[in-house]
Amino acid sequence: MKNIFTLIIAALFALSGSITAQTAGTLDLNFATDGKYIYDKDNIDLYQDVKIQPDGKIVAIGTTYTPSYTSSIQVTRLMPDGTPDPSFADNGQYSFTLNIETGAYKCVIKNDGKILIGGYTTNYTTYWSLLLQLNEDGTPDPAFGNNGVVLHTMGTYENFIYALALQDDGSILTAGYTQNSEYKNVPTVLKFSETGILDTSFGTNGAATVPVTEVDNDFSAISIQSDGKIVAAGHISNGVNWFSLLVARFDQNGVLDPAYGTDGIVNMNLGNVDDEFYDMVMLDNDEVILTGFVVSQPDYNFKLLLMKLDNYGYLSLGFGFGGYSIWGEVPYTFGDVMALQPDGKILVAGSTGELAPGNNDWAIWRFNADGNIDNTFGTNGVTTIDFFGNADEALGLALYQDKIIVAGKTRNAENRLDFAMAEFINDNYFNVSLPEVASKADFIVTPNPVNQNSTTNLYYQLNQPEEITIEMVNVSGTPVFQMPVGKQSAGKQSIQMNLPSGISSGVYFLKVKGSISTFLVQKVILL
Repeated sequence: MKNIFTLIIAALFALSGSITAQTAGTLDLNFATDGKYIYDKDNIDLYQDVKIQPDGKIVAIGTTYTPSYTSSIQVTRLMPDGTPDPSFADNGQYSFTLNIETGAYKCVIKNDGKILIGGYTTNYTTYWSLLLQLNEDGTPDPAFGNNGVVLHTMGTYENFIYALALQDDGSILTAGYTQNSEYKNVPTVLKFSETGILDTSFGTNGAATVPVTEVDNDFSAISIQSDGKIVAAGHISNGVNWFSLLVARFDQNGVLDPAYGTDGIVNMNLGNVDDEFYDMVMLDNDEVILTGFVVSQPDYNFKLLLMKLDNYGYLSLGFGFGGYSIWGEVPYTFGDVMALQPDGKILVAGSTGELAPGNNDWAIWRFNADGNIDNTFGTNGVTTIDFFGNADEALGLALYQDKIIVAGKTRNAENRLDFAMAEFINDNYFNVSLPEVASKADFIVTPNPVNQNSTTNLYYQLNQPEEITIEMVNVSGTPVFQMPVGKQSAGKQSIQMNLPSGISSGVYFLKVKGSISTFLVQKVILL
């Protein structure tokens, strides 16, 4: 049976392409022009976020500025090959202008294909938080807000949306900041209905906040736990020139959760002049992994930060070095955005190189699930792009099958910032699937991904009574664990399996092996 299974694995890899044929992190030269898409619209152009539709089309959002610094939101949709999508807005491009300045920071693609965008607008008297929703064809959605637009302000002071999350009922959560009457930025989560109406039952009049004492504070990332609790992250100032990491957890009503950190707040500094979170991913067990930067002393260099917190807001000590990793040997190494691969590995995109205004490049790092750099990716765990020899920064990151799509900005030869995207090859286990042999019954593994040294549940159906063994194999077909079950009758089955210690994180396949003919296979990801 082992030899047969190995042959099946080998055949599937041959059909989908060798898993080692091209190093993960290599630029995909078949995308756009030699792997890169550059769009020069105006004086300053930058993409802030990128998402992939289920059909593989790429949506990037950002802001474009004229020489007089008036700005508008720009939405680009590309075909999977990196060419503009002629079915979207004006040959793949949509622009939205309101007031003097309008900008976009994050987007989500809803299940119905609509595109929700978060940002701000201002006439220099009032700053509004802004939500913009487009139909799938790039036209404003008239069923959302006022012809696709929702504005919100807490007074006449600054209001910004930096991050978005959707609840199961379609409600919208935003993260950013609002400026109070003392001109202090207050990290804020707002809640809106699916159609853009502020939910005033949430927090205080629709806003959940944390107390501040200094001027510069914000939320830049937001996630929702499996129980509905809300985790937001960013930075907080503990002194005029001293910035710290900020994570807060609210219950579903927008009230700080006292079981998290100190009275619902994690306020942490690693002994640096400036520590900030920029992005976050949430694991199935509701723990969070965050990225950003630290500014070390006494050299004041920027270094990438990757950190994991448990369900109570404490450092996960088995991750990195005591809960976090700091990465960077050049003056400017910065983590802007991150994504979690199906195998638990962590991608971080940002910039690395010289301090501004010097040359720095787009960079993508890949870390193993334990927080250590993955040397199988790129060159010693990192891949970089230098567009024109000037300052560049990656600000958006998305995964689709065996591709990594990155979006951001590049400074061209005329010293203007251009919109930019690039596509990279990733490991092709995203495309690997194994057929069920001798039975068409469903085989469900939950939770999946599953943590090391934990319990997972198996649900499957037998067509006839058989002696059953559960076996876990790696991608080369080598067994790493076996569990004899004994004889089972025909029908639906349920088994709880305790994974032993000593199995490394990665992609595996669980097999239900029968004594007669049953042979069920399911891919499982071990974190």
